[in-house]
Amino acid sequence: MKSGDWWLQEGRKFAKIKHVVRCRSGLTELVANQSPLTGHVGSNPTLTVLDIMKNDLQILKKENQKLKKQIEKLKDLVTIDFLTKLYNRRAFSNFLQRACQAIKWSVKHKTRRQQKTQFSLLLIDIDNFKKLNDEFGHLYGDKILKKTAKLLKESVREFDIVSRWGGEEFPIILQGTNLNQAKKRAKTILKKAQKELPVTFSIGVIQSSPKYSPKQIFEKVDKALFKAKLL
Repeated sequence: MKSGDWWLQEGRKFAKIKHVVRCRSGLTELVANQSPLTGHVGSNPTLTVLDIMKNDLQILKKENQKLKKQIEKLKDLVTIDFLTKLYNRRAFSNFLQRACQAIKWSVKHKTRRQQKTQFSLLLIDIDNFKKLNDEFGHLYGDKILKKTAKLLKESVREFDIVSRWGGEEFPIILQGTNLNQAKKRAKTILKKAQKELPVTFSIGVIQSSPKYSPKQIFEKVDKALFKAKLL
């Protein structure tokens, strides 16, 4: 039997360890030599090999939890707008691409999910935002952006995707929504803004189609927004 091997004997467990076993933390040591699983760990002679393994496992779990939190923070840095805490342009583009792929797949395969995968897209712009920034300063402008983000989140359902495209533009994916429903939602947002904010909005609205790529549908809603701003 080589050093470091384990073997079982009926009724008792033995370990033959001639080297030092260290916990991942580097804080504890076990030294045993042809003895039952009661090695010597620091000042605690009763701590077993199994105890060491359990201790290591607990340490690994804690480190794993820390890593998960760090990964979530990194995801936020990549997908969340720092100022408004909404999804940023990168994240929105990914959501829009998935939504377009889902509706094309459902139409192609003629599934019952076709109506559910349908969506509408809103593009909201704060009117005269540059003028507001020039007159009252960028800090005031930032406050308006934060309040706008809060209002938009409160005006849609939890599973709708609210994002900040950049500057004062905010796209929203309304899932499972047709054009008429999206227009009603847009009107609700406009009325809410008039009551709660010192600014007004212009909103472009378009319904999804399996014919549209993500770029095409965004170009169309951008044109709809331009027409809205001329009214």
